[in-house]
This record gives sequence, structure tokens and C-alpha cells, in this order.
Amino acid sequence: MYDEDLANLEEWLRRLKIEYHIFFSGNRKKPPDDLKMRVEKLVKKLSECSDLSFSQRFRYNTLITRFYVYRDLWRRTLLEREMGNALKPEAKPPEISPPPKQRVETVRISISDPKSEEDKIRVLYDVLLRIKGTDSGEAPIPYTQFLKYITTKTRSIREKYSCHTVAFTLALDEDAIRFTAAAESR
Repeated sequence: MYDEDLANLEEWLRRLKIEYHIFFSGNRKKPPDDLKMRVEKLVKKLSECSDLSFSQRFRYNTLITRFYVYRDLWRRTLLEREMGNALKPEAKPPEISPPPKQRVETVRISISDPKSEEDKIRVLYDVLLRIKGTDSGEAPIPYTQFLKYITTKTRSIREKYSCHTVAFTLALDEDAIRFTAAAESR
């Protein structure tokens, strides 16, 4: 039902990344605000959908995390560019290159009962915020929603695979955050 919206969001994010790269390299006069607004409207629309399947919700969360990472990078780059131009009014715009590849950071946490292991979920949430470079005041996903997602995902995987624990892996690989959940055998 929402697969087309998610496909659009993924495609628009890819195009938006390219458009910003073109803008920062000096081949475009203005940032791609129109496409950014379309992405933000679609993100808002999908965030209000309560009937997304687990796979759709996971895909949405992955895409929105990528969007927030990109948006913060673009905002910081624009700010640095404006500050640099304010200090040197006659200087030509600086060359903006893509950010250096980040090291791969991985955290794996096993959870069997989310209600009694909320401290593990809090650690996973804090790692997500740290990787994204945000604090809990401007978190892309509220902790309560994250807790609900982990609880539901744990229950679902435990029932489907008849396992006792679920391993959640959070990894930063270049500019993408990868979040996976898998049955863990004893």
C-alpha cells in the first residue's frame, strides 16, 4: 500500500543528494529546496501512517535516518559556506567535496525480553543518536517509539523463528546507517 511512496522517497533522496552535490560544486546557483520540500512532505505523510507493515516501517526508518544525516550535512556545509563568505566577501565559493569516508562502527546487542532489558534498548538508542550526531532533544525518532519498535520486532522474530533472543545490529558504513534484527540461536 505504501510501497510506491517508499520507492519515491528512496528515489527522491538519491536525486536530492546528487542535486546538493551539483550545488556545492558550484554548477547550480540555488540549493534544490523544491525537491527537499517534497521529500519533507512525504516524510511527514509517512510518519503519520500507523498501518505500515514491519518491513515498510523498517524501510521508512532507514530512509528517514539517511535523510536526516544528509540534511544535517547540507545544513552544516551551507552554514560553513555562508560564514566563510561573510568573513571574506571577495572570495570565490569554496570547493566542497564529499565528506571523507567514515570508519565502520558496529554495535550488536542481544535482547530476549525488552521489558526487563530496557537498559540494553537505551544503549542501542544512545548509540544510534551518537552515530547520527544528535542529542535526545533533536532525535529523529523519539525513544518511546524506538522502544515500541524494538519490543514489537523482538516479539515478531521470536515467534517466527522460535528463538529465545534477537540480535540487533547497528552499523555505520560510510554515509549509511544499517539497522538489522536477526534470530539468535543459543
